[in-house]
Amino acid sequence: MTKTGKFAAALLCSAVLAACGQTQSGIDQGVGAQTATAQATQRKAGPGLSEAYAKQRKQQIAAVDYRLSVQIDKNGESFGGRVVAETELVEPVKAPLTIDFAGGSVKAVTVDGKSVPFEYNDHFITIAPEHLHGGKNAIAVDYRHPYSTDGSGLHRFEDPEDGRVYMYTDFEPYDANRLFPHFDQPNLKAHYTLDVKAPKDWLVISSVREEKIEQLENGFNHWYFPQSKKFSSYIFSLHAGPFHTWEDDADGIPLRLMARQSLAEYVKPQDWFTFTKQSFAFFQDYFEVDYPFVKYDQVIVPDFNAGAMENVGAVTFSERFVSRGEKTRAQRSRLANVIAHEMAHMWFGDLVTMDWWNGLWLNESFATYMANLALAEASEFDDAWENFYLGTKQWAYHSDQLVTTHAIELPVNNTAEAFANFDGITYGKGGSVLKQLPYYLGKEEFRKGVSNYLKELSYKNAELDDFIGHLGKAAGKDLGRWQQQWLYQPGLNTLTADFQCSDGKVTSLSLKQSAPMEYPTLREQRTQLGFYQMQDGAMVRTATLPVLYRGEVTEVTGAKDMECPQILYPNEGDWAFVKVNLDPVSVEQASQHINDIDSAFTRLMLWQSLYDSVYDAKLPLDQYVQFALDNAGPETDINVVRLVSGHLTTAYAYLNQVAIDDAKRTELQLAIESFIWQQLQQAKAGSDAQKTWFSAFTEAAHSDGALANAGKLLNGELAIEGLTLDPDMRWSLVVLQNQHLYGDYQKAIERELEKDSSDRARNFAISAEAVRPQPEAKAKWLDNVIDHRDDFKLSQLKAAAYTMFPSEQSELFQANLERIVGAIDAANATNSPEYIGTFKALFPLSCSEKGIEQVSKILDEKKDLNPLLEKGMKNRRFENQRCVAMSELLTGN
Repeated sequence: MTKTGKFAAALLCSAVLAACGQTQSGIDQGVGAQTATAQATQRKAGPGLSEAYAKQRKQQIAAVDYRLSVQIDKNGESFGGRVVAETELVEPVKAPLTIDFAGGSVKAVTVDGKSVPFEYNDHFITIAPEHLHGGKNAIAVDYRHPYSTDGSGLHRFEDPEDGRVYMYTDFEPYDANRLFPHFDQPNLKAHYTLDVKAPKDWLVISSVREEKIEQLENGFNHWYFPQSKKFSSYIFSLHAGPFHTWEDDADGIPLRLMARQSLAEYVKPQDWFTFTKQSFAFFQDYFEVDYPFVKYDQVIVPDFNAGAMENVGAVTFSERFVSRGEKTRAQRSRLANVIAHEMAHMWFGDLVTMDWWNGLWLNESFATYMANLALAEASEFDDAWENFYLGTKQWAYHSDQLVTTHAIELPVNNTAEAFANFDGITYGKGGSVLKQLPYYLGKEEFRKGVSNYLKELSYKNAELDDFIGHLGKAAGKDLGRWQQQWLYQPGLNTLTADFQCSDGKVTSLSLKQSAPMEYPTLREQRTQLGFYQMQDGAMVRTATLPVLYRGEVTEVTGAKDMECPQILYPNEGDWAFVKVNLDPVSVEQASQHINDIDSAFTRLMLWQSLYDSVYDAKLPLDQYVQFALDNAGPETDINVVRLVSGHLTTAYAYLNQVAIDDAKRTELQLAIESFIWQQLQQAKAGSDAQKTWFSAFTEAAHSDGALANAGKLLNGELAIEGLTLDPDMRWSLVVLQNQHLYGDYQKAIERELEKDSSDRARNFAISAEAVRPQPEAKAKWLDNVIDHRDDFKLSQLKAAAYTMFPSEQSELFQANLERIVGAIDAANATNSPEYIGTFKALFPLSCSEKGIEQVSKILDEKKDLNPLLEKGMKNRRFENQRCVAMSELLTGN
């Protein structure tokens, strides 16, 4: 988006002067402004906020509240506002005060009604100390800011189907200052009083319900909101537009659900309200703290970068949670889980908030754990923990084995690092560690500790020691050692059971714990052993045994004289956060009886253990593929079907990259394709398994026969009983045709766009064009992603970048590598972590020594990469190395 006039000139001036160690001064420059320039160097001119400066500013500001006025419209490129920060400053005022405000223009700054000099460098406003005084200061800023197109700040969306305009905010960790100038750090909590002028046919939503709507004569309404309760600015919100609204009530708490008009027909409000009510009932009872924020709105919004965001009383959800066909049980469970996750934040995160972003993990981990607990104990989804294992926990295990793994609790020097920490450690490992704590402390002791923590620290900020202290006190345990082992040390441990039997009875059993060389910490935790034997044609669990293990070896004396197992699983029920290495006897029996095991959860974990061996380059990929093809057919549990189908499509992609004989590659890929097509045809009509295998088919279909079947499904010439193709499923077939240049692939896009003109359809069309194995398609969309990104919404750039180089198009990636590497500096210099996350998707898996060297060269030459980009490149090199190791293990290599 271009900026014109004085504002553009001011930004240019700011950029030039900042390079010389100076800053740009605002109106009424004078001696005071020059003094401020000299003193403001203590905060470096640049994007983001450092922890060091945030601590300093917290010492300056004793308290702050905001009165915010905003005017938004349908057609403009920017919005205007005025904020009054009622700021209580600590005496004496000696240092300049900075106000965070990225990418806007500042019209005027006043203190107590008097215009004062200021400096603005496109990142923050600076006021010299001589224009402030100890005690209360009413600091007012009049400003403008562009609407966002990347999902951060105040995002504007125009619906291509009906032309209606919608807006929403998304702030975490450091984008609230893109809505209004303020002190954007979590430990400067405030009350907010908001008024908004908006088009008269719009609904305006914020943290509290409006107290008055005044009709204006210019086609606008003036909305007035009362003062909110006290909370951090990253969870403040402003959403607006002609939303379709549903209303309900959760035992006295007003509920609203909103979606844009063109999507409303696909929303199932009964599901949303049912899951919401169940979560409210569970959390209020569990926490022993009533919901603190009076009303609860849930707003479904387009172009959303995350899954959802816990804005106080006005939670936003991605439209990805709205299916244009019937949801599977897994999709409904996922929706219920996210609803519960965001609601848990109302207490843990919104009511009690981390002091700084090093506490992000606890915020997200707690909501992750509590959401799954709520589903397991208060919903229809009795397989909640199986889904947790299948999704979140695998994310955690994978992240903890990457070269970029880190401690759960770690220093966060600035907000850029905070953004990079939205990962599998922060969510998945932290959530898994919290999941095992109730087994360690006792379930009621854990619950009581959480409740006391929330009661004591309501509306305040807290640190990790506050939380751990309350848990330890409730359980009567010193958690110091546990805290050091689990929260301050990275790395994933492996657990192996070793047992001996005589006359059908266990004579000895021990648990052996190991750790990777780089992270040698051995931990203490509680697990459960599962003993299995064949009885009447089924492998049944005959006994369980809880065990607290620690150190390198733990002798399990309680197992002596138990019946000798044929399979011993040392993490039955998934209590512990640990990688399981099965003993040889259990491996042999599991491989022979995988479909005889009566526990679906155990089958799920055993299948995952086998695939872990592939990823660890211990089991050849081709052997696993053959095992899956031989054994997965009879499986009926949908979670196991989801897991194995995912393994097969991942294996198919790996086979495009690994060094293997071409004839064998072709044989294995055709076998995978054929198996998936067979499962799709044989699955129960209308079942979740049928939809799961359809999704797998769109990822593995590649032969002329399979692509012909895909084309016939799309054109209605072929039907599979019970399989109804919704618009998104149809688009997946269109993308598949374009990926392989099959049939009338270009006309397929045009025909589908005639039927479906939604923004989702337009993004699919971009993906279909960008995925084509044609130099001209790659050149066009690389130019758009790299050079013309301001002409596109971020969602459109994502649609191209994430599909640009599928696994079989390595040569096209190599042909464009120089172009992509040449754009790194420009991407790295951007002030948009959302764009950086999109840009790094242009580097696909490259399973060769050459691929490893190429990424290493980038890391060696680009020394000051954005933390998010650096992390992505390090992970890509690691995955390339893993793939090479897998390749070397292939049978016959």
